[in-house]
Amino acid sequence: MRRRSLLILGAVALLLVSGCAPTPEPEPTASASPTSSPTPTPTVGPAVEPTPAFDVTCEDVAAEMTTLVGAPAGEVAETLSLVSSPNWYPGPAIYAFQRPGGIACSTGESGRSWAITILPGAQTVTEGAASRGGYFGEEARCEDSGMCFFQLIEGDVLVSGLVIDEALAVGDEAPIEEGLRRLGASAASTLRAVEIAPSDIVGVECTRFLTADELAESLGGEAYLIDSFGGWGIPSEVYQVVNGSRICYYAAGETEYESQAFLTITTLPGGAWAFERIEDGTPVDIEGADAALTGVDEFERSILDVRIGPDWIRLTTYEGSGISDLAPLAEQIVQNFTVGRPAPQ
Repeated sequence: MRRRSLLILGAVALLLVSGCAPTPEPEPTASASPTSSPTPTPTVGPAVEPTPAFDVTCEDVAAEMTTLVGAPAGEVAETLSLVSSPNWYPGPAIYAFQRPGGIACSTGESGRSWAITILPGAQTVTEGAASRGGYFGEEARCEDSGMCFFQLIEGDVLVSGLVIDEALAVGDEAPIEEGLRRLGASAASTLRAVEIAPSDIVGVECTRFLTADELAESLGGEAYLIDSFGGWGIPSEVYQVVNGSRICYYAAGETEYESQAFLTITTLPGGAWAFERIEDGTPVDIEGADAALTGVDEFERSILDVRIGPDWIRLTTYEGSGISDLAPLAEQIVQNFTVGRPAPQ
């Protein structure tokens, strides 16, 4: 979890960041992934990263982008970008594209960066996102602000891109579009079916982890659960619908913009492999969990990452929340999910 400087660009950020409530996201439809069972299945063997559904890699993306816009401004990460990102991205969400066989590649920081995702199942994903107001057809455009946006379909492969460079302006999109279409065509020509690892966390509702009343009791005051949001996009579609992950946001009021933020829970089904990539975390004992790490995320918020069998759950808290230690909440969440709530006395 290396810290990096973040450029928060209001024109692109669909969600507010660092210390503020998330911009609302719409309530997802039921995931087509396997349904959850009462008790999580333990990890069998080492955690293995999902296999892409095509032969294009982030190395190929970096080579193409170097030709188009110059050498990368830093290391190329195999994740979604945290430059100008929603505040639910840090942690599980940045690995969301890998689970269904896609790739996410990003590099750079403020002023100059690019982020490219390539995903199989373009028709299903775009139709789903369109039904929630998060996709409006193919696009390839650059603005005089130095930002270029791409949503391109080749066969049944969707290529999405955001390129930021002050040297770019209106009319500069054509060569970048051509390069991204080459990547999409290469992915489409090698497309194959991939097996998605089963997970008991898929489609689990937020109340299975923690109810607003349970959080309120631990805080000694009122708490509200917000799990139905406005605003959408391809990453939301992949994270919430394709993966069946959840954004569970707990606050002091029913409106996410005007209320003190308490806690966010995000998840990655089958994400044990990504959990193992966490850097700088401090191990902590959480009863019932297979592993847990505490630390601070890229937005300087206190976090606690928990692995339960093959799945990754992250707890994030906020300044002014009154939560000084996430461990008791993490133990309650693990208990609720793995064993169930104790019978009323």
